[in-house]
Order: sequence, then structure tokens, then C-alpha cells
Amino acid sequence: MTQTAPSRPSTSARPKAIFLASAAALAALALTGCSALGIESKYDKSAGHEFATGAAGKEKKVVPSWVPDEATNLKEVVRTTGNERILRMEFGGALPASCTAIAETGKPSPAELSAGLDTEDPAAAQEIAERVESQYQTPLLAADWWPTGQEGKSTHLCGKWWVSQEAGHLTAYTPELKGIAENVIAEQAKAQRAKVD
Repeated sequence: MTQTAPSRPSTSARPKAIFLASAAALAALALTGCSALGIESKYDKSAGHEFATGAAGKEKKVVPSWVPDEATNLKEVVRTTGNERILRMEFGGALPASCTAIAETGKPSPAELSAGLDTEDPAAAQEIAERVESQYQTPLLAADWWPTGQEGKSTHLCGKWWVSQEAGHLTAYTPELKGIAENVIAEQAKAQRAKVD
């Protein structure tokens, strides 16, 4: 009886194994984000929340008080190092009485913004002025459930929140303070440059 030698991997299998190992290493690097590139984000940090109902989100003191208790499927992303937030929920009812219509869709006036900020979270006049005068009134946060340009469809202010409602969905956004927004944009640009280099 003759014995056969154990088969050895062909040399063509080695490059494939090396390629797969390299691809896995690159994927792991991509998943670790800016910190793997030596860039530690100080301002561009966020967290996500999901709640079955508005009541559940308010019970946890996460979503704003104007959110209807009956709203369902709430999704929110908040900047943990600032004030910006984006929020989406299913709700087809009327907005709470505390929400006020704005004169021009997607463009609340300084007076409307100031009044909204003052009713929800009274702050120092200087902070209100900074929020109202900020040129950063487009979300820097993103989520696959947040429609691009949704802030431009806002019809109401619910305190500091820009709110719109269509097709059974209620979306809301609150802009970032100017000083934080500038730092977030700078960090995002630095991370983008590091990816290219």
C-alpha cells in the first residue's frame, strides 16, 4: 500500500490569504474612525437613542417635553459635546399648542428663534444671540433616517426645535452653537484630510 504525502496549499492560495488578511486589517482600521488615524475628536461626538413612544422618551428625560406621548418609533441623534440634535418619529396628529408657526418655511426669523429659545430654555441674552445669529443652521449630524435638507421644510418652532410634519412623520432639529459648530467642522475637515493622506 502506498502512502500519499499530505497535500500542501498551492502557492496561488498564499496571495489570496495575504490579500484577505490585508483587507481585514484595513476594515478594522476604517471601523475605528479618527482615533485610529491619530485624531481624537473633542467636539464631533454623538450618541443615538430610540424609543417606542414619546412617553417613554420623556420618562427617560431624553426627548423634549413638547413631543407627543402618542408618537411612536422615535429616533434621535444628539451631539454629546454640544447642543445639536436631530429627531424623527411617527405621528400624524396636531402639534402641541406650545409650538408656533413660522412665517417662512425653513427660515425662522431672528425674532421667532429668540422667542422659541426663550420659551423652552431661557438662557443669557448673549447665548440666545449666538444661537440666533449662527450661520450654522444646517445639520452637522447625520443618520440614514434623516432626510437631507429636512430643516428647510420646517414650518414650526417648538421651543428651540425646528419642526416639520409630513406623511405621518414628525421631524425636528435644533442647530449647534456657532463656536462648537466651527470646531466640529474643523475636526471633520482634519479627519477627511487624514483619510486622503
